[in-house]
Amino acid sequence: MKNIKTPLQQFPDNNYKLTHSQSTMYKLYLLCTIGFALFNLAAVAQTDIPDKIKKPQTYELKSGKAIMKISANGGRIVSFSLDDHECLTTASQHQNFGSTLWTAPQSDWGWPPYAVLDQDEYLVEQMGDKLKMKSNPDPKSGFQIEKSWQPIGDQSIRIEYTIRNISESEKAVGPWEVTRVPCGGIAFFPDGDNAKIPESSLKPDMHKKGINWISINKTPIPEHQKLFSTASDGWLAYELNGILFIKQFPDIKPEHYSPQQAEVEIYTRNDKSYSELENHGAYRVLQPGESTSYSVIWSLVPLPKKVKINEGSRKLASFTRKQISQDNTSKLLVNQ
Repeated sequence: MKNIKTPLQQFPDNNYKLTHSQSTMYKLYLLCTIGFALFNLAAVAQTDIPDKIKKPQTYELKSGKAIMKISANGGRIVSFSLDDHECLTTASQHQNFGSTLWTAPQSDWGWPPYAVLDQDEYLVEQMGDKLKMKSNPDPKSGFQIEKSWQPIGDQSIRIEYTIRNISESEKAVGPWEVTRVPCGGIAFFPDGDNAKIPESSLKPDMHKKGINWISINKTPIPEHQKLFSTASDGWLAYELNGILFIKQFPDIKPEHYSPQQAEVEIYTRNDKSYSELENHGAYRVLQPGESTSYSVIWSLVPLPKKVKINEGSRKLASFTRKQISQDNTSKLLVNQ
């Protein structure tokens, strides 16, 4: 079953009562005043909602039993769940929540991310079972971002990101998907060739048969940690509470990495409030008006009881590769 659930926009219950003299000499004046007031009332209800009561619109996609929710604010994925098992960090858990797209490298902008691209409201368009959101042009970064989501297969959703150069000069950029997940699981992905990448403070717990395994427990650590790694085969997986979260993306070579970045990165906060699963697309030079696209496929799969869940598990690695092979959706991935 694939569908999009459109949100109902709700406005505060505003009650206006006009109390003026009803004398004859003011009747015409009152009619004009009331008409003007009613016109403004409609405008206030739609555009001037105070921040404390204004809530972002959220859209829902379904693919089989997998449910994804996307906020119009920043085009941010705020939930991805299977049978009520949430795999993303939510807004109630941390102010850095859900999944988004950043422009790489981070050295171009430091912190925080560009508000127009990361937080502000996106324009929403729905076409059948496909949902599209587009940011406003951002003069500060020189970019505009468009995102689309569409259910494919069973319990999988294809995401396509497009970054457009809206400035009057050439700009170099790479797509960077940042996905926050609760700690307590195991991340793993195929390692790639040796290459010059930033030094990692977070090290794999195990490297076995070409796969890096990182156990992300809930025990606080003194400092934030980050892993930078080459990769191969174009996938990154995370097991949490018996649910397997798989991200598929186009594999890129080290010569196409963004400066001071890597194809796969994993960030863990010191308080273990969340961890980040990060994957990068190719770094490109864009002339004014040009764009680059990056596709990712997200899947949620319940793990059979026979699959042993631990670092280096041969059955877990084999099961994951089988899901990717059976999915047969890699042909839908683009990295332009």
